[in-house]
Amino acid sequence: MTRPVLERFSVVDADDLDEFRVSVSRALTPHRLVPMERTGRVERVSVAVAPLGALSLVYGEHRGAALDATLTEQVDYYDINLSWGGRNLITCGDDEVAVDPHTAGIISPRMQARMRLSDDYRQLHVRFERHALERHLEQLLDRTVVAPIRFRMAMDLRGPAAASWARAVRLLVEDLDEPLGLGGVGGAVDGTNPWSGFLMTGLLLAQPHNYSDQLAERRHGAHRPAPVKRAIDLIEAHPEDELTVERLAAEAGVSPRSLQRHFRDHVGVAPRQYLQQVRLARVHDELRAALPGDGVTVTEVALRWGFTHVPRFAGAYLDRYGEAPSATLRALPG
Repeated sequence: MTRPVLERFSVVDADDLDEFRVSVSRALTPHRLVPMERTGRVERVSVAVAPLGALSLVYGEHRGAALDATLTEQVDYYDINLSWGGRNLITCGDDEVAVDPHTAGIISPRMQARMRLSDDYRQLHVRFERHALERHLEQLLDRTVVAPIRFRMAMDLRGPAAASWARAVRLLVEDLDEPLGLGGVGGAVDGTNPWSGFLMTGLLLAQPHNYSDQLAERRHGAHRPAPVKRAIDLIEAHPEDELTVERLAAEAGVSPRSLQRHFRDHVGVAPRQYLQQVRLARVHDELRAALPGDGVTVTEVALRWGFTHVPRFAGAYLDRYGEAPSATLRALPG
């Protein structure tokens, strides 16, 4: 008899579709879940959830009926959907991907998806917390990420790098069956589980996204022009300062127009936009780290990092992180 997937982390094993929906909603995103045919009836459902800090594995399976799942909220994390058997058709706006043993589907933050799950479908969700994956990318690039990561939605698991990544995920699932394996080291509190960083790096290298070209440049030793590097170094070191384009250009040793062109060609955004995103990242980090009772306020943090117009800051923060700064401050640290 085949051993259940993530058996040690089982949270549901029943014949109740609503119990299945509630448990998956709790681990991932709230959604509506109904049989695709009126006469359809689910005979068995099971869910397992393995939290590993910045990384979580959520396994679900059902038997007896094809299901239609519609997310009622946008996701705020990165969700890689891997088929353990059966098929899942994921639709996000105009994009569509059929998840099967050869293809994974990736849902990025701010996306709201619909899924059509075949009968007897078994799926593993690999969940990366948005903050952790974007910080990991910053470490690889050695600079601030100025926009959310957007992965290509379909991941071809027959490609060499993607196939290696998928095998690593399966190895982690097997490792978690052993309480003393690497999966049991570090983890749920500080996000230092050794598997998290390895799988984050692998995903960022294996699957195309809007920072792939920059990662390739860094891996192959390509460098930005010296004026751009000098300007970025100043922004990263002192984003709270009054850093006009004229001052940045003077520090970089070029004209403002030349610096604007260099940023457009080698960074993809204007210097002013880059500065704003660095400031937003510093505010976000400070709000996330604040503890209850610290007396920290959104306004004081925003002003400290150079935002003088608080309502305008709040709008930019909402656009960047998908939530109000006050919501970040109220959330649990880490």
